[in-house]
Amino acid sequence: MARILLLHGLGGTAATVAPVAALLAAGGHEVHAPTLPGHGTDPTDLLTVTWADWLHAAGQWPADVIVGQSMGGSLALALAATQACRAVVAINPPAPDPDAVDGLEWQRDRGHEWVDGPPLAEGEEGYTRLPIAALLEMVCGSLLTDAAAITVPVLLVTSALDDVVDPYSADLVATSLSGPVTRLRLEDSGHVATLGPQQSLLVAEIEAFVSQLG
Repeated sequence: MARILLLHGLGGTAATVAPVAALLAAGGHEVHAPTLPGHGTDPTDLLTVTWADWLHAAGQWPADVIVGQSMGGSLALALAATQACRAVVAINPPAPDPDAVDGLEWQRDRGHEWVDGPPLAEGEEGYTRLPIAALLEMVCGSLLTDAAAITVPVLLVTSALDDVVDPYSADLVATSLSGPVTRLRLEDSGHVATLGPQQSLLVAEIEAFVSQLG
């Protein structure tokens, strides 16, 4: 059995990954699913939180495997680059994108401070508005990750119906990693796959992936 850390995405909470955490715990794994700093309270709390804060909070619990949804996947990969875990499950992580930084800065320079977030998935708790400052922290932070230093096995999950992160991002992420990559495509799932209709398949694939670690 493994120690598994589960990380939610930007604007979400531990509830985003709670059902997956419960199923993995029922399988005998020791699991931990924190709500990251600035989340679960008021969106204005994200204004003073940095990528380093999220990374530090995620790294406080020693884990064999880190499972991350969206930004949580980016954080998981960043931790893997520092050899903080033995494997990663990255679910719909956005690919590092310098152009996204330019776009967000363009909006901010023109007086825009907030953007509407994607609709919450059924059963999800989180913010429906996000500060551009937090989006910049996420995008700029992911650009700091040395993908070539990620040598641990990675299960890279892509939702075919993702309307937040382009599924093509997974191809970019996969080609940047140095370690073995296993791909899983969820044909009937949207961005928040941890709460989606193929949740059971997702958990089964995570279980199979973890079992191969020995």
